Amino acid sequence: MTRPAPRKSSLSGSTPVAPPAQTAPAPSAAPTPHKADESQTSSTTRKWRHKVSFYQDPADTDRVRGAILYTMTTEGNRNLSQFVNDAVMAKVTELEAKYNHGEPFPAVGARGLPQGGAAANR
Repeated sequence: MTRPAPRKSSLSGSTPVAPPAQTAPAPSAAPTPHKADESQTSSTTRKWRHKVSFYQDPADTDRVRGAILYTMTTEGNRNLSQFVNDAVMAKVTELEAKYNHGEPFPAVGARGLPQGGAAANR
């Protein structure tokens, strides 16, 4: 009696670092215009979200996690990323209304802001 051949995994060749290869668009799909600055695309048009990190006091982080955990059923926040994104975008909308007549500010790339650690930002 011989053993059956092992099945090939659908995950072979993929890595957690690189996104999967995209398939070609259907022939009936209209081509999308190329944008010179990728940072100007909205988060709804991007297939992959961009990771952003920042420094925060550990006690404040614990409070944020507590707020999420104890209000997830009533407020609908599923995780830390959604909570932080919603809070940040609410603040951005407020600043745009106050300082830019409700229009979005011009996009700034990842290295467009001053760089530095927690001590430099205090």
